Amino acid sequence: MNLIATKQIADTRYMLGAAETASGHYKQIRATFPDGDEYKVFAEPVILDGGFRISWMTEYPGTPICYDKLTDEEKAMARDLLSDKIKKLLSSLKKFNDDSIVDFMYKCIEIPGMSDVYLIRKDGQDNVVITQWGFVNDTPGAEKGLLYKILNVKKIPMNFSVVYSDSEQSAPFEDIIFEFDGNTISAKSDENGKIVLEKVKENSFVKAFEPDGEQRINMQTFTCYEDGRYKIKVTPKPDMLFVVTDQKQRPLSGFEFVFEYGASRVTAVSDAEGKMTLKRIKSGTTVRAFQLVNQQQDNVNTFVCNPQTAFYPIVVNVEDVVVKEPETHNMRFKVTDEKNNIVANAEVTVKYNGKTEVLHTDENGYAVLPNVPPGTQVEVKARK
Repeated sequence: MNLIATKQIADTRYMLGAAETASGHYKQIRATFPDGDEYKVFAEPVILDGGFRISWMTEYPGTPICYDKLTDEEKAMARDLLSDKIKKLLSSLKKFNDDSIVDFMYKCIEIPGMSDVYLIRKDGQDNVVITQWGFVNDTPGAEKGLLYKILNVKKIPMNFSVVYSDSEQSAPFEDIIFEFDGNTISAKSDENGKIVLEKVKENSFVKAFEPDGEQRINMQTFTCYEDGRYKIKVTPKPDMLFVVTDQKQRPLSGFEFVFEYGASRVTAVSDAEGKMTLKRIKSGTTVRAFQLVNQQQDNVNTFVCNPQTAFYPIVVNVEDVVVKEPETHNMRFKVTDEKNNIVANAEVTVKYNGKTEVLHTDENGYAVLPNVPPGTQVEVKARK
């Protein structure tokens, strides 16, 4: 192992617990990358003097040079090397899709200052490491996030498709809350179910939620990378079809009902088939339906939205209401020959309302078509 530096711990604070735990965290970092060398950007800590001092080691052979002692050209090279190493490390975290690992690694990347960056040089081979990772200054006005200032992290758009979880069909005009890079952003999917987040730091960890009143539900996590395509699955929002009938299951038109769900209150009137529809109601939502009679709620029904339910029945007691049957009349046809003589047993074909019937005349030359609604057009042909 190559000794880089030994430093006092008194003026810094370890973000991941006590300084004595740094050695254990280094083992955790190294175990996270068993098949790569991403962990080598972190110098290995060795606690001395009961936690008052700490030494930093590296597997890279060569001469360690503190960032503060580098030339401007060497500093630029060190920044480029460090940027590449950190990007490689963050890119490797994608496979875990675990925000706890990402959060842990970001805290490790924090350092008190640029003096904790070292260039390791040997035989034309240059490497860069950071010491005092996970330590921050506790002094007033201390600067944080110094590594982010030199990483030159690319900011790229993230393209999301919002779909319903049951069918994966596009979910238009859905509200989504995003958390990333310390920001909280609210967005709404367009008519095609698309959302674009502009200028997100590459490799950032992004959380997406559905708003539910004051709560956030259904958290989903994503890692931002070049040309990524992401799918957010939201709670299904089917239409709710209500059918109003009397106690004999005959449809009732013109009946007004009030619907309450969540903070919403809407009014609807049943159509000629007794139907009313509530559009895009979140699955699992409780819906109350009732009539208002003299400002009092009457005929109260409670339903729970379920995408598998074809329709929700509402029964109205109409025992005191006389339901009139449709008015109809019989039509009588007389068949005669060219001499005006009656023709018995003649075949009469009638067509009306998309139906065809064949009648026969009686001994007086008459054929009867029963129960025809007024105004119906009837086509008649007769033959002997």
